[in-house]
Formats: sequence, C-alpha cells, structure tokens
Amino acid sequence: MFNARRSTVSRGANAHSAACGTFRWVPYSRDERMGLNHQMSSLSCAMNEASYLRRTLLLPPTMCIDSGHNKKRGGARCVPLDSLFDLQLLQSFVSVSLANASSAADAESFTTVGPSCGSRCAAAEYKCRRHPRLQRRVHSGFWFQACLQHRVDTSALTRRAEQRLTLPSGFSYDDDTAPSLALLRSGLFFSRPLKAAARRIRARIGGPYHSVHLRRSDKLAACRPSPQCASQRDAATRPDAVLRLVRRWVAPGATLYIGTTEPPAFFEGTPLAASYRLLFASNFTDELAPLDNNYAVYAVESLLFVGAELYVETYGYTRGNYMRGCWPFGARGGEQFGVAYGGACKRGCHEELHLLPPPRGARCDVDG
Repeated sequence: MFNARRSTVSRGANAHSAACGTFRWVPYSRDERMGLNHQMSSLSCAMNEASYLRRTLLLPPTMCIDSGHNKKRGGARCVPLDSLFDLQLLQSFVSVSLANASSAADAESFTTVGPSCGSRCAAAEYKCRRHPRLQRRVHSGFWFQACLQHRVDTSALTRRAEQRLTLPSGFSYDDDTAPSLALLRSGLFFSRPLKAAARRIRARIGGPYHSVHLRRSDKLAACRPSPQCASQRDAATRPDAVLRLVRRWVAPGATLYIGTTEPPAFFEGTPLAASYRLLFASNFTDELAPLDNNYAVYAVESLLFVGAELYVETYGYTRGNYMRGCWPFGARGGEQFGVAYGGACKRGCHEELHLLPPPRGARCDVDG
C-alpha cells in the first residue's frame, strides 16, 4: 500500500471552483502495481467524479512501479507522485491533494457512498455539510472500469477542460475524445522536468520525426505457454515488419524514434536501419540521466509520441487510447501547457497504424 507520508498542494488563482469537502476512492491495491498508463486511467476516472461532486480528491503521495516495468533501470520501487505530475497545473482542472488515500486507519472518519449510488446520486444524497469526508469503495475490478461502464458522470471535468483549453466556439468533446480516462494520459500534467527533458530531446532531433512504440519483451514472455503465439508476435514486431508498415507513409531518410526495450543492436544491419534515421532512448542519455525510474523515462517517451508526425503502436487495441490521449490537440493544436502535439494527433483514421494484428492494407485516408 502507499506509505503514510502526507502533504498538500497549494491551490493557485487558477484552481477549480472551491471544493466543499474531501473525497477518495478505496482500495487502490489492485491498480497500484499496474503499468503507468493503467494507473493514469484509473486516477483520471476518480478525478472525474471528484470534479462532478465539487470535492477535493485525495491522491496517493507515491506511485508504485511493478518490478516488471523497472528491470532496465534500478530506481525506487515507489516514486513521489509530484515527481511525475505537475500538480499545480492539475489543480486548475480539478481540486486534488496528496494524502494517504489508501489507508484503512482513518476509514471511520469517512462516509462511504452506497454501492448502487452513482455520481448524481452521491451529489444529491451526500451533501458536504453532513458528510465532509466522503469515499467510494470500489468493490471489484479496476478503478477505470467505473468510467467505461458510465457509473461516473464525466461532464463536469469535460466542461472544465474545455474552459482551460479555450476551445473554439461550437467545439465539444464526444464520448471517444472526452478526457475521462485520458486526462493524465494526455501528457499535459507530466512534471515540468519531464516536459523539459522531452523538449531538449526534440531540439536535438532537430525537425519533424515519426515514432513507433515497439513492445516485445513482456508480450513475448506472456506467450511462453503457446509457441504459436510467441512466433506470431515475434514475426509481427521484427524490424522488417516495422519497415513494411512505416514505408507506406514515411519517405526513406526520415527520422524514426523507436520506444522499445530492445537494444539498438536489434535493428543494426536491417533494411529498416538502412531506410531511416533510427533514434532510441539510448541516443539521449544526457537528457534522460536525471531520471531514476522507468515510469519517468516512459513519460518522456509518451511526450515524444504525441509530438510525432506519425505514430505506430504495437497492438491495435491500444491505438484508440493513444488517440484519446491526444484530446488537448482539439483545442488549438500545436503546443498546450508545454506539450507539443504533432501531426499524429490529427489523423482522422488510425486503423492501420499498428503491427498486431497485421494490417490488411490502407482502407482510409490516414492523413485525416
């Protein structure tokens, strides 16, 4: 569980309208050891309900990193939440506070929302005056599932995001682009040092670039009981498979940033390396040296992904998550709060930009 360290985040002049009480979701035990994208989705869902209830969400003071996500760099198992996220900026969207959000020690001081009571019911039945400390107990599944199942009202935070991003008249988010699960995944709220690292890397790249998230190690390991599965995934994620897909839309000689746990030697001597200028995290050791954990490194790579002109994912089912993470691009495009959003975020079609399952051929205009 999260440690007992307590701290608060001061609320600036741009903070969301005054919160009437505190709110938390418990327990976090199932979500806290999952990957960074998973945790960001779950925390974002809870933020939506806190915003709707006009309460301050109690966030865990640390984010814990599963050992499977931290083998390459020997950083701390749990890192301070504010080392990954800009909580001051987040405050201008939704009221939050760092606290021991998962502790059962003070459970008696919280009123628990009834299991069948959704967001609107909670707003009506649990007024702040009588219930200043409120909690929702997530009985089964992961936190983010409450948003997928529409048990959480996301309208308040969506409207707040529209205000903060000064959307053009007539623009609004739909169910696919609303920042319900993608609030933190957008990159807007990564900490200033992480944004600065991404900015320095983009400067060294020196111009437009394309990107690929090549996920092999953990997914190949998951296939060990099935040789056929492992063989299929291995073939679909090798450099020649990446080349077959990327060359449809990227001219030879272009820059291709590859986010992967594979070493650069995996690509050496391949037609992919001969066709493109390949870059990896290892090309930017100076910029990444201050980061002591893989979540911070992946956060920087995520900022590079949304800044690319084209983005290729490994698995098709994750493509929608990337596009939803691009939701701030809909405001004005370009740069938002220090995050550069590139052409990959405006593509109107993305069904073919993944390696698994292997795409069958361009069926639409990927340039939007």
